[in-house]
Amino acid sequence: MTDEQVYRLLKRVVFFVGKIPVPLAKIFARALGWLWFKVDKRHRDITLQNLTHAFGSRWPDEKIDRTARQVFVNIVGIVFEVAWSCPLSRAQLLSHFTVRGLAHLHAAHARAKGVLVVTCHMGNFEMLIPAIEGTGLKGYAIYRKLDFVPLEKLMRNLRQRFGVTMIPMRGASRTLEHILRQGGVVGTLLDQNVDWYKGVFVKFFGRPACTNSGLAKLVMKTKASVVPMYTIRHGRNYHIEFLPEIPLVITGDDIKDIETNTQNFTTAVETMVRKCPDQYFWVHNRWKTKPWCLWPRS
Repeated sequence: MTDEQVYRLLKRVVFFVGKIPVPLAKIFARALGWLWFKVDKRHRDITLQNLTHAFGSRWPDEKIDRTARQVFVNIVGIVFEVAWSCPLSRAQLLSHFTVRGLAHLHAAHARAKGVLVVTCHMGNFEMLIPAIEGTGLKGYAIYRKLDFVPLEKLMRNLRQRFGVTMIPMRGASRTLEHILRQGGVVGTLLDQNVDWYKGVFVKFFGRPACTNSGLAKLVMKTKASVVPMYTIRHGRNYHIEFLPEIPLVITGDDIKDIETNTQNFTTAVETMVRKCPDQYFWVHNRWKTKPWCLWPRS
């Protein structure tokens, strides 16, 4: 099959999945999530280890196990919810969202330096992208292109269907600088592991996590405002909240400033995750890259 044929097939699959009644879709999501949790030892272990490191000192084992199972159910639920949302008009989609804290975004936007909205893989982060149109501002979002061309085309079209422009991460620096100079609002994720040469180590839930330093470098160069934002779900209703702007730290020591600002951005992400940990993407090995150290002597 050609890429175009596969793309059309994927569209049909999404169409039919979206036709599943909501109560039945919830049952399917729960069953498939529990099945995934049971058979996928690798991601199950990553999730349990991540939750144990983050909350093990305060949570009993039963709560960690229960939360881990719910994480898998929530991720599967994203697929059903995105498919369900595809036929919705802009007004219909936005009717399922409540937005709080818009004053923080508008205050930052008024400075005319551009705004970088920092978010994370929480709630239904896929539906968050088209819902950004509800802020009344033209939105852009940075993303990592998928290698599978038909799926990349499908996801890009779904994300952009209400006006948000997706910007591939690779080679995006000049484009982002231009958008920010024009006062644009750009959304970006900052909760994924990167290799040591792409980031700096900062604390995330008390552990060193290698975090992309590109955001701090971009903010330091453009002086754009940084506003945290997260989304959580309540059934088929979704809550978006913008938090207060994160002050930019500039001391003249570029290396230290990159580390400090990246830590501040990551601390904001941690604050958002703590609001609803069972809706976070714990299946990702956030602490995969380890800090460099000298080989221990025998």
